[in-house]
Amino acid sequence: MELLMLLLTAHFIGDFYAQPKSWVECRNTNHYKSKGLWKHFLVHILLYLTVFLMAESTLDKALTAVAIISISHVLTDLWKSYRTNNLFYFLIDQLIHILLIVIVWIYLSGFTFDQVVSFTQNFITTKHLIIAIAYILVCKPASVVISLALKKHTDSLNTETTNSGLASAGTWIGYLERCLAISFIFMGQFAGIGFLVATKTIFRFGDLTKNNDMKLTEYMMLGTLLSYAIALLIGWNSLLIYKASLGS
Repeated sequence: MELLMLLLTAHFIGDFYAQPKSWVECRNTNHYKSKGLWKHFLVHILLYLTVFLMAESTLDKALTAVAIISISHVLTDLWKSYRTNNLFYFLIDQLIHILLIVIVWIYLSGFTFDQVVSFTQNFITTKHLIIAIAYILVCKPASVVISLALKKHTDSLNTETTNSGLASAGTWIGYLERCLAISFIFMGQFAGIGFLVATKTIFRFGDLTKNNDMKLTEYMMLGTLLSYAIALLIGWNSLLIYKASLGS
């Protein structure tokens, strides 16, 4: 496990701290002809070599692992340079890097297939599945419920107001506030939910006061309370289902 943590540390340092923005821009513009791409490649080689020196691995295994991780890294970055620079491709890029590092670590650690399956089964527990489902529910499904519940008021306000704000910002704010709310529930920090409500109220207060619009104020209150009510309902029931599963 120590080797895996060192490899991941080297990856994050190489990708986010030892890669200037100019290298990224050069890579996205010039692709395989980019000097920034190959400088980045060399940085990763040096970082991974340092890791294996610290881990005191045998020379042949260390060189093979460095070659596999570094070459796969530069090929993935090259593939990404031809894609749109957005969050989706960024996450795919990082997922590929991390997955390859994990595969190399599994091979070097000498894990058998049965051991890998056993580790996966121990990780995918009832508790983890319940938590994962809870987070899934408070995002898109919850947004659909809130949208349908407030549809009549939303249509009315859309015909009266012209300042719609950032596209999809409200949706993402809803996702984040509900995810944070159930995170506080799972950690037993219920005071954190009060902090979230107070923070959102402070930021919204100026807009609501300036607009002096009772309909908008009530609409915002309905949306906020409904959002937190759903988060509390899902979070609390997730805990109850988990406790019930322990007793069964």
